[in-house]
Amino acid sequence: MPSKTIKIAVAVVFALAATLAAALLLSARQAPPPPELANVLMPKPKPLGAIHLTASDGAALDSQRLAGGWTFLFFGYTHCPDICPTTLLTLQGVRRDLAQTQSLTGDTRFVFVSVDPKRDTPEHLKRYVSFFHPDFLGATGDKEEIDRLVGLAGAVYMFEGDTGSDSYIVNHSATLYLIDPQGRLYGRISPPHTPEEVAALYRSVRRHYGDYPKG
Repeated sequence: MPSKTIKIAVAVVFALAATLAAALLLSARQAPPPPELANVLMPKPKPLGAIHLTASDGAALDSQRLAGGWTFLFFGYTHCPDICPTTLLTLQGVRRDLAQTQSLTGDTRFVFVSVDPKRDTPEHLKRYVSFFHPDFLGATGDKEEIDRLVGLAGAVYMFEGDTGSDSYIVNHSATLYLIDPQGRLYGRISPPHTPEEVAALYRSVRRHYGDYPKG
């Protein structure tokens, strides 16, 4: 067989293999979700669009930074007396659980978005989230940017008390949100949370998505 013909045949084989792999991945992502994810996955993933927040490490937190990996997103504030520290302790446990699988900790972020930009500067957020894990990120920004992301996620929050002082509280939802590698709101995990349950649901989400082994 002439060498040119061999090269063409090889190229066709590689093209078919790539097409088959893409088809299998697409099939996995389109497969019906397992029962445990019925109330976790979004009916249709929502693109986040442009994000303009500042992370606790001083760098921008935008769509480009969130792309290419998975993100646990949680809304709250550092003066929160109960829900926020409890949830961050849960996420600390989730990360510890995921550490048993290097491929999961390597592409999973944990981001705490403050809805209280008046008191929660990036520097203050850094001290706060680092207490739970040095890799955790805090983020905040202009109220308009925060509210757009809150609204997109379907979260809620409300100030209570005199916001002219430093003693007000913020009532807010406690749902965990999952952002996929394409920068889309892919799922949400409602409370109550335990590290074991959240980690198990996350692994199930990754299997359904098709980027984590089913074994």
